[in-house]
Amino acid sequence: MSSDLRISGVTYVLSRTLLDDIHIDFRAGEVTALSGPSGSGKTTLLSVAGGLIEPTRGSASYDGRPMWQGTGDPRPEVAFVLQVYGLVPILSARENVSVALRARGVRPAEADERAEAALARFHIADLGDRQVEELSGGQMQRVALARGLCVGSEVLLADEPTSELDEGNRGLVLAELRKEAERGAVVVVATHDPAVVDACDRHYVIDEGRLTDHVAPVDASQFAHPERRLIEEAAPPHFEEDEEVRVEQPAVRTAPGQRTVDDAAFRRPTDA
Repeated sequence: MSSDLRISGVTYVLSRTLLDDIHIDFRAGEVTALSGPSGSGKTTLLSVAGGLIEPTRGSASYDGRPMWQGTGDPRPEVAFVLQVYGLVPILSARENVSVALRARGVRPAEADERAEAALARFHIADLGDRQVEELSGGQMQRVALARGLCVGSEVLLADEPTSELDEGNRGLVLAELRKEAERGAVVVVATHDPAVVDACDRHYVIDEGRLTDHVAPVDASQFAHPERRLIEEAAPPHFEEDEEVRVEQPAVRTAPGQRTVDDAAFRRPTDA
């Protein structure tokens, strides 16, 4: 595989403009980070890039073919790791991974075996028989990652894949994403986590649906969610992002001597 995922002049308008004239080439063999304030358009861009939604203008293409197929279903070579996990509650962890393989024509026995191996990659093989509702948020996130990576897709799009994970498991996930890139896949990660950004080959920042111009250096640590943005704290951020609905966030309480950073610090410089 050597093809790039090309985003050409993509604009997406719903009740407002969610993406505005985006041009990016996500390169095969690299891990690319996509960051920005909450509601900036990251999830929408991944959805367009993976063929889930049709752009209002412009196009997303891979290997010379459009990603949008007219149905809202991704092409077979695309795999998603969703921020909301997308797991089937009535299935076990192993079955949630196996079903992705069976959907691609893998025989049931082989699919189950490969699902077991995929869970083992994320150190949760012992949870294979558990129902989704019995898993913690971090465990569900790793099941979703196992499902996304087990199919060996040419394009892997991951939305906040480390938001529920501690430092050790975050490192494990980053190592596995790197392996996917090393075999030639396009790997794109939407994230608020500065450690994830640092581990990627390229970094794009999106704000209010547009790529920033990088006039000033970007401090990725300040993209953390407002409730978790106490500078002295080292805990990784976690939040639920909705690209179309902004939820009023509670006031941030700070201890003496602490200060917080607002997303406005990362808005584009005002055009002269």
